[in-house]
Amino acid sequence: MKKLKKSFIVMSAFVFLIVGAFAAQAEKYIPEKVVGAVANWGNGKVYFFKGDRYVRYSAKPDMAEDLMGDRADPGYPKTISKETWPGLNWTDIDAVVFMGNGKVCFFKGKEYIQYDINADKADPGYPKPINEQTWPGLIWTDGVDAAVNWGNGKIFFFKGNEYIRYGISKGRADYGYPKLIEERNWPGMIWTDGIDDVVNWGNGKAYFFKGNEYIRYDIQDDRADPGYPKPINRQTWPGLINW
Repeated sequence: MKKLKKSFIVMSAFVFLIVGAFAAQAEKYIPEKVVGAVANWGNGKVYFFKGDRYVRYSAKPDMAEDLMGDRADPGYPKTISKETWPGLNWTDIDAVVFMGNGKVCFFKGKEYIQYDINADKADPGYPKPINEQTWPGLIWTDGVDAAVNWGNGKIFFFKGNEYIRYGISKGRADYGYPKLIEERNWPGMIWTDGIDDVVNWGNGKAYFFKGNEYIRYDIQDDRADPGYPKPINRQTWPGLINW
């Protein structure tokens, strides 16, 4: 009887350890990023990047609610290579932003690359470091999580639970930043601990991405639309699943 009782105690302890391990693993679970970096090119095309691949989307100003009927262009995803992106020698891009002057900037770690849209190649002399000379006031010289051109002469950079507003014409960050991502600054944005990326769709809406969900944000009303976040799936974002 004593042996049986001892075996029961050992078995119970083992089960407890297994359950505890699964619980700890569940607590650490982080949904896989569906979007690594994204930017609207300003020419009706939006480019999504993740790992070593990218998807081109058609942004239609009169698109239907929640992008229904809109989808990735045929033939995507494609591989990021010297043939598809001349001079862009990076994969796993952190962020990309349209500068509004025919240029886009790619960010990875402590560096960035400026890319010429018309020439379809990176400008010579890049990558360059993110520092006070290249991006005055952008104190995150070790890199950024996300960046978006808001369409009003401002770029928003995000890192962790903070963001910085950058004036394009002034060529420097606005005074008083970084600020917290919180209800007062981003009404309805429940992801106060950070985002994966964000894109200005060009129709008065911006889309924030985190894990396998997204939030639609009304730029004019300056608040998230009701009913979000929603899942990223084949109905809401055709072509961005399992790529």
